[in-house]
Amino acid sequence: MSDSERPVAAVGAAAGGAALFSAAACCVLPLAFAAVGVGAGGLASVVPYHWPLTILGAVAVGAGWLLHARKRRACARDPGCAAEAPARGTFAVLSLATAFVLLSALWPAFFEAPLMRLLGGA
Repeated sequence: MSDSERPVAAVGAAAGGAALFSAAACCVLPLAFAAVGVGAGGLASVVPYHWPLTILGAVAVGAGWLLHARKRRACARDPGCAAEAPARGTFAVLSLATAFVLLSALWPAFFEAPLMRLLGGA
């Protein structure tokens, strides 16, 4: 992963992961932690940040994909490309970050209720 791509991909992955964590912090994580005997008292404090983190993650991941595509196109057009072609690691991190952001955005509507039922919650 080149120096210009690394920060964007890392921010996207971190924001997507944080958004996913904040989505689950409301109900599913406390039940899961209780099932294994771990307390989860402070998790409710991160729930209000779910949508801001999801939006931040989506913007960062979108910017990462845009930079990745621009770099690929520039190097594909110019056989003597001075810039380094995007690394496979960039694609992998951006794909993971995309999955985190999508899962975070879809969490309340599609995942929370079934997981709550599975874990014995309401």
